[in-house]
Amino acid sequence: MKMTPEDRILTSFLGEKAEQCASNQMITSSKFLDMHEKSLAAGMRLPYGVRRLFYGGFEEAERSIAVYLPEYVEAVDCSSLSEFFENSPDDCPVSILEIKKDKFSKELTHRDYLGALMSLGINRDMTGDIMVSKDGCHIAVLKTMGAYISENLTSAGRGTLNIKILEPWNIENVVKSEGVPDSFTVSSPRLDSIVRNGFGISRENACEAISKGLVFLNDIECEKPDKRIGEGDKISLRHKGRIIISALPGKSKKGRDIVNIIRFTVK
Repeated sequence: MKMTPEDRILTSFLGEKAEQCASNQMITSSKFLDMHEKSLAAGMRLPYGVRRLFYGGFEEAERSIAVYLPEYVEAVDCSSLSEFFENSPDDCPVSILEIKKDKFSKELTHRDYLGALMSLGINRDMTGDIMVSKDGCHIAVLKTMGAYISENLTSAGRGTLNIKILEPWNIENVVKSEGVPDSFTVSSPRLDSIVRNGFGISRENACEAISKGLVFLNDIECEKPDKRIGEGDKISLRHKGRIIISALPGKSKKGRDIVNIIRFTVK
C-alpha cells in the first residue's frame, strides 16, 4: 500500500497514541477513521502489552475510532469493549446522538444530516456512521463534541431537529439494513471477479477500484485482484456498500463457481 503524506501524518499520530497507552497504562483513542485509515491502523505494529480495537458505537460500524487498550483492560472484541465502557463510561470516547425531525417536514437523507453538521464546522473525523430512519437518525460522534452538536444542530434540510445524547449501549431500535441475498457464477472465486459481479460493474472498473485501494477485504485494503475469496468474507467497495459471501455451494452445470452473497448498499 503506497502511503501519501496524509497517511504518514495519520500513522505518526496513531503511533503516538499507542505509545501513550503503553507508557501511561491508560486507554487512548483516535478520531473517527474511514475504511482506508482503519486499514492503515490495522497494519501498524503495536508496543508490547497494547491491544487495538476499532469501535464505532454501532455494530459493524464502517467509520470507527481506533482504541488502544493497556493490559488491564480484558476486552478482546467490540462486544466486550462495549461492556467495559458500560461499566466505565468515562473511558468511552463515543456518544450517540438520537435525532428526531419534526413530523411536518419531508424525510431527510444522509446527505441532509451530514451537510448540517458540516455547516457547524464539524469535521468528518469528528463523526462516525449516520444511521438514517424515517423519523430521524442516530449519529456516532466524539463524546467531546456531543454537547456542542446537540445544542447547535437545530435543523437539517427544511426540518427542525430535536436531539438527545445517548451512550452507545443504550441505543434502541436503530434501523439497520438486513441486506439483500443474491447469487451469481464466476470462473474462479477471485476478488476481481466477485467485485465485478457483486457490485454490478465492469471488469475494468473492478480492477481499477482494486488498484486504487477502494476495495476492502474483511476491513483491510486489498490490492490483489487474484486474491482467493472464501465463505464468510466481507468485501466493501468505497461509496458502493458491501457484500458478504454467505456460501460457495459448488459448481454450476457449466462448471462455474456459484457464489451466494448478502448485499448491503449505501443509503
